[in-house]
Amino acid sequence: MKKRVRYEIRGQIERSCYFRIGKALLRVEFTGGSINSAGMTPAHYVTDNPIYQKAIEDSEQFKNGEIVIGQSEDVAEELEAQSAAGSVNVASAVFADVTNVQQARSVMMGEPFNVPLSELQNKAAVRAKADEFAVSFPNWL
Repeated sequence: MKKRVRYEIRGQIERSCYFRIGKALLRVEFTGGSINSAGMTPAHYVTDNPIYQKAIEDSEQFKNGEIVIGQSEDVAEELEAQSAAGSVNVASAVFADVTNVQQARSVMMGEPFNVPLSELQNKAAVRAKADEFAVSFPNWL
């Protein structure tokens, strides 16, 4: 069963990490972190690619606790539920834990959406991109 994993680096808002896969080097961008009066949101990277997951989880940064799993969800169940509901758009998703524009922007910049920051400059632009990808944020007003 395929799973989507959100990896986090606590205490950082952005970071590039390199992971070795055989002779190749894999570059992963942890982004979306923020520091404000409400607290800190850690830099994160979301993937459903098992090769990326294995590379990250076999790394020293993961083993010593620098990189942690923030959230993990099974993708196959989500796809089955959508097909059972008769949904045509497989990419649609509901993110109930998103409560502000920064978190919504982080979701849209992560995998599988990969929307560049330049297209998410304000609340209206984030909502428009979310609608385009059939993504909903029910707890964000």
